[in-house]
Amino acid sequence: MSRRKLIYRSIKTYKDTGSTLDRQRSGRPTSATTTQKRKVIRSRIQRNPQRSMPKMALELKISRESFRTIVKSDMGLFPYKKRKVHFISPQIKEKRLARSKTLLARLASFGLDEILFSDEKLFTVEQAYNRQNDRVLSLLHLPYHKSIDASKEFSILNPIVRGLGKTMFNNRPFSFQQDGAPAHTAKVNQQWLRNNIPDFISKEEWPPSSPDLNPMDFSLWSILETNACTTSHKSIKSLKTSLSREWAKIPQEKLRAAVESVPKRLRAVIKKKGGYIEQLNIL
Repeated sequence: MSRRKLIYRSIKTYKDTGSTLDRQRSGRPTSATTTQKRKVIRSRIQRNPQRSMPKMALELKISRESFRTIVKSDMGLFPYKKRKVHFISPQIKEKRLARSKTLLARLASFGLDEILFSDEKLFTVEQAYNRQNDRVLSLLHLPYHKSIDASKEFSILNPIVRGLGKTMFNNRPFSFQQDGAPAHTAKVNQQWLRNNIPDFISKEEWPPSSPDLNPMDFSLWSILETNACTTSHKSIKSLKTSLSREWAKIPQEKLRAAVESVPKRLRAVIKKKGGYIEQLNIL
């Protein structure tokens, strides 16, 4: 237990009972949370904060409940799930803040229904890795840092983006979104967009290092991977079939909710002055 917490608890006990002695408790007194046990547990966690709490409890012959009490209440540690997140330097924070303000104003006038969001993701025939139990014991929730080439990007733009302009938007004006990946920002591709797309969010406008602002990245890819890659595939054809089938199953309400959360996320970035927003309760 930290010194500050001990002082706070002693003051509260004195105010409530007029004494600093521990109050009488019901039930069996705690026996596992001894000083020696805490030292052993702390030492093991310091050597490897990714170790499983149930396994350590079993090794030390301590009940899971007592082990959690020591780790969470006495040490103030919590098993945070590990996630790959984008790296944000002070310079990037400034750009994210400025561009989020500009983009939020632009969306207010253009409309979310007229924007074609895009992104790329690598899928493999192997079973998707389950990150649910990939955790690290820590005092703070700390993120850790995490292509398609320009010629391939160009071969995709013409048939797909132009085609969607005719089918999805029925030849109405629309805006095309891309992130700041090197293939997207290549001069040849940026120029093609200027010449062939009614409107697009250029590399100078989209906030850098911002997968948390792209509906494909913060929502839809994970849904697709979970549903299509729960088991390994025997071939690329099988993988493509599964991805196409599961994409078609995603409800329109889910797609719309992801897109409609973009302005909320932009406002969250502005509130955080360009910092991380993944901890916030946003879709």
